[in-house]
This record gives sequence, C-alpha cells and structure tokens, in this order.
Amino acid sequence: MAKIPPRLPKPPAKDRRFYVITDSDVYLSLQKEAHARDTDVWTLGGSVLTAWLDAGCPLSFDVSQPTPVNTVPSPPPSSSPIAPTKGGAR
Repeated sequence: MAKIPPRLPKPPAKDRRFYVITDSDVYLSLQKEAHARDTDVWTLGGSVLTAWLDAGCPLSFDVSQPTPVNTVPSPPPSSSPIAPTKGGAR
C-alpha cells in the first residue's frame, strides 16, 4: 500500500496554460502584440493577467505606472525650526 506523501511547506509554482474566451478582435490584437514583443500569446496573456492581479484587480490600470504595494505614505514636512529647509541648508 502506498503512503500519502507529506505536504510541502510551499509547493513550487509551475507554469500552467489555460484557456480564456474573448472576441476574435481582442485575440488578434494580443497575437499582434505578442509578435511585436517577440513572445507567444500565452506568455504575454499570462504577464498581463499577473500584472492585473499584482495591481489588486482594478477595473482599469496603467502598467507603466505600477501600483506600490504595502507602502507607507511620506510624513508631512516638519514644522520644527531646526528642520532642514529646501536645498539641505539649515
């Protein structure tokens, strides 16, 4: 009788291919873009979906402006009289 293998702490990620449904115009555009980027439609489609997921699945997003994840906003400027002024001089 075969034993059940132990669970791995984090199983390795494997590349997977799956199918999506879209208009033929969208598919043709994706094929043209993949060709222009010297890749295949599957790799480009996976990259687009990965970028969309990494951006938090927004309704629209600009991949040239990646959304920072887990960033803390900068604190407001100090009102202290000894804080450096613009240009780094005190």
